[in-house]
Amino acid sequence: MPLIQVREKAQITIPSKIRKALGIKEGDYLEVEVEGNKIVLIPKILIDKAPPVTLSEKGEEMLKEALEDVKRGRVKKFKNVEELIDDLHK
Repeated sequence: MPLIQVREKAQITIPSKIRKALGIKEGDYLEVEVEGNKIVLIPKILIDKAPPVTLSEKGEEMLKEALEDVKRGRVKKFKNVEELIDDLHK
């Protein structure tokens, strides 16, 4: 197991063998967690927010109707996708 040193401003260098094995490149983001007496680094990918969606007039009506259904409790719960599909075919 490689040994690394904490440098100025608490910086560390991840050994190249580990970086290559995990596909970590300069500029990548890592989540930092503490597990007991260990520091765990988890590679993360940041995803841009989706651009705003413009609905057609019909889409706006459907959304308004759906939100009203939720507000009035006209919703159902399903245990799985198959149960949902069965209900749609009724």
